[in-house]
Amino acid sequence: MQKQFVFPILILLVTEYTGVTLTIIADLVSGLRKSWREGKRCTSRGLRRTVRKLISYYLALFSLTVVDVMVISATLVYAAGGNSPAIPPFPFLTTFGALSLALIEIISICENSPHRSRFRRAFELLDRLRKHR
Repeated sequence: MQKQFVFPILILLVTEYTGVTLTIIADLVSGLRKSWREGKRCTSRGLRRTVRKLISYYLALFSLTVVDVMVISATLVYAAGGNSPAIPPFPFLTTFGALSLALIEIISICENSPHRSRFRRAFELLDRLRKHR
């Protein structure tokens, strides 16, 4: 296996897993702030949902990473045989999965925000600008 690819890919994977964790924590904080703002009690049931979400997200990311490792390994073995690989060794699935999960959490944070009507108007304006081009 070519070592010049391993370290950058490991850094990328750590960054992606950390990014998903941070967005889940940010969603938890925004949810807690919303419940405090509305005068609702924080229950262990809600906190358990966050832990279940973290576990399910990590299971999904780990599954995508396993497939990426298989594809990257096959690519590097193919390249070691003197062939030019068709795709670069890059964890495409894990990156796409991490970005998708982070986007889901960002949308959830926007839903918990007291400024969600402003976010909605901004997204509608961006959509109109996009359609107008």
